[in-house]
Amino acid sequence: MSQENVEVVRRCFDDYLRGAPDEALAWLAPDVVWEVGQELPARGPDAVRDLWERWESDWEGLEMAREEFIDAGDQVVVTVHYTGRGRGSGVPFDDRLFDVYTLREGKIIRKREFRDRSAALDAAGVDE
Repeated sequence: MSQENVEVVRRCFDDYLRGAPDEALAWLAPDVVWEVGQELPARGPDAVRDLWERWESDWEGLEMAREEFIDAGDQVVVTVHYTGRGRGSGVPFDDRLFDVYTLREGKIIRKREFRDRSAALDAAGVDE
């Protein structure tokens, strides 16, 4: 089942990156909790959609490159390289974050974002 979980996360990313947010949201459970950065968690697909729309409005030329998927059973760790620039400020950014997705019955039920790879692996129960 765990390789299937990697494929679910990969397909969710693919749909989002090709500009098909409705298809990406279909991979999320109705009770999904989406935790990113310093923000309060987004709860449910509609709140996740709102978050994505805000990102698109805040950042210009937002690019997300998926660098690594790690199978951790009911969790998947993804290394994501973000680049772009602030829409209002023009300030460029280049950041690498580590996401831990938890899945149940073929749906993403939680995403947690980490700045540190070791912390993400630890959260997913993966030995380095």
